[in-house]
Amino acid sequence: MKISKPCAADRENFQPAGPISRTRMLPSLNGWRGVSILLVLGSHLTMVWGWPWRRNDLFIKFCDGDLGVRIFFTISGFLITWLMVTEEQKSGAISLKHFYIRRSLRILPVYVTCLIVLAIIQTFGVGIQAEDTWLKLLTFTRNFYAGNHAAPLISAHFWSLSVEEQFYLVWPLVFLALGYSFRRRIGFLLGIILLSVGWKILALFGYYDRHVAFAFGDHSTFLYLDCIAYGCVGAMLTGARHGSLKWLTERLPLPVLLLACFFIIGPEISGLGKGLQNFGFLLLLLQSVLLPNFAPFRFLNHPWLVKIGALSYSLYIWQQLVFLLWPFPKLWFLSLAATFAPAWISYVFLEKTFFALRARYRA
Repeated sequence: MKISKPCAADRENFQPAGPISRTRMLPSLNGWRGVSILLVLGSHLTMVWGWPWRRNDLFIKFCDGDLGVRIFFTISGFLITWLMVTEEQKSGAISLKHFYIRRSLRILPVYVTCLIVLAIIQTFGVGIQAEDTWLKLLTFTRNFYAGNHAAPLISAHFWSLSVEEQFYLVWPLVFLALGYSFRRRIGFLLGIILLSVGWKILALFGYYDRHVAFAFGDHSTFLYLDCIAYGCVGAMLTGARHGSLKWLTERLPLPVLLLACFFIIGPEISGLGKGLQNFGFLLLLLQSVLLPNFAPFRFLNHPWLVKIGALSYSLYIWQQLVFLLWPFPKLWFLSLAATFAPAWISYVFLEKTFFALRARYRA
């Protein structure tokens, strides 16, 4: 499906994205992926057999896995929206068919392989999952559980992949339905942020019927829509207001950085309004993309962190199996390094295999 080219009235909101749109890779993005996956891996390290629980509280403070996942959501919102904005600006249309093919080739090969491995080990009595769980895994609804009933742990981390897949399915349709109007799209995204905040308040105080409790569980998509929407807003602003953002980040680099840190650290200390952390991260993301050579962000483009970011999807998929099946309790600390072996194999033989095929479906 393709939409028609914009009329003259629509083109008033249809501005070129600037020089950044001609770069193949957005700077700093893989670096942020690397930071995010390290936070997630660090928090999940506590489930390894032999983990010294006396260090748990201190370790969790420094490895906020939930923040790492929410950063991934903002990155996904930014990247997917950016790809649609640049495709629209270059060709005047967005191919939904090609979009969904690209997403499928990106997500499914590694994910389906992991499900096959889970099915095989289940036949040996390991990591047994009920039919209901398998149904949720196959339909990307693993995040819809009432309360904390997300066992077994061996596939519990796929709740976040379910959130992202639901986003990939719906957002392109809404993006097209809103037309070429920058204001309509931004207005919709701001409404989604407010909806998510309201949803969190209802979930916090239990103001919902028990029959819809699954939609208010800890991993409900509605609780994380604001994190994704912040990224979408950032991509829209970068595409339509690139010059203004560039000017602002160049003129006020330190104030923007400090403001971002305030929104990230403040909610962490108070324990309130953690959704605002993603607004702070959005400021960091935009600043690091527009000013990748700004001293505080140079580490994001270090080759090793970039490589970890490139491996982040495979690391995310396989880490739970490695941690839960780790057989050496006295060597628990080596389990973190061990996650990179299946991730590298998965990246080289599954992800990279489909890179060229995905490229055929780019605008």
